[in-house]
Amino acid sequence: MKQTYCFERFEPPVLNEAMLRRELEKRAERRRTVLLVIAGVLIQIAAVLFAALVRGWYPAVSLAVMCSAILSTAAGGVIVILYVQRGGADYDYGA
Repeated sequence: MKQTYCFERFEPPVLNEAMLRRELEKRAERRRTVLLVIAGVLIQIAAVLFAALVRGWYPAVSLAVMCSAILSTAAGGVIVILYVQRGGADYDYGA
């Protein structure tokens, strides 16, 4: 196995339990975020399919649902763009 750090020349990096717990929390937060995004996409797909299904019987409801889906998708896209431009959030909760 290739050694990635030379322990003879340099002091090893400081690592403690709080840093490991913070990394675990970041991973859990990423996992929750991905699940939330997947749930949102599935809800949007269900709303669009519902709007397509009731288009013949309730055109006003269908139009409202389609507009809502388009607006929420656009708003989500804007939030993603702003979040990525800021470089994401890396909050320190005092740990």
